[in-house]
Amino acid sequence: MSSLLTLAKDLEQKSKAQQQSTGEMLKAAFSEHELSVRAELSASAKRISDAIRAHEESMSQAMEKNRRSVLRTAGRTWLTILMTSVLLIATSGGVLWWQGRQITDNYTAIRQQEDTLKKLTVRTWGVRYQESSDGRKFLILPPGMQSEAIPYDGTTWIRLKQE
Repeated sequence: MSSLLTLAKDLEQKSKAQQQSTGEMLKAAFSEHELSVRAELSASAKRISDAIRAHEESMSQAMEKNRRSVLRTAGRTWLTILMTSVLLIATSGGVLWWQGRQITDNYTAIRQQEDTLKKLTVRTWGVRYQESSDGRKFLILPPGMQSEAIPYDGTTWIRLKQE
């Protein structure tokens, strides 16, 4: 029985020694694996960082090229706007001058027509034309005359009748 006990104790010691040896081997293997993984992660991070830096540089160059293109286009646009504005102002000035002449000519013609109308109505019917101090205009009928409004072709005509 004692030999069985001794054998069990030897087996237990061998098992413990083997367990300790296996643990140390596993620790060494895991340490080596961990170092390998760290090296790969570091290399991968460096590759990613380099790729990001290269992308940023190419984007920066593209943005600078685009900015210069936009500046050229904006310059051309402003020149076009300036030239168009000058042409519009010149054209508007000419149109305003022409309209001013038309207004002046029309005003003169209206005044002449009013003067003619005053003379005609006074001579023919005895109707007088009069303006009040506040600018209102009146036709004054002689005694015994009556007026009648007649719509004609979008206007109103006044017919004078003897009472």
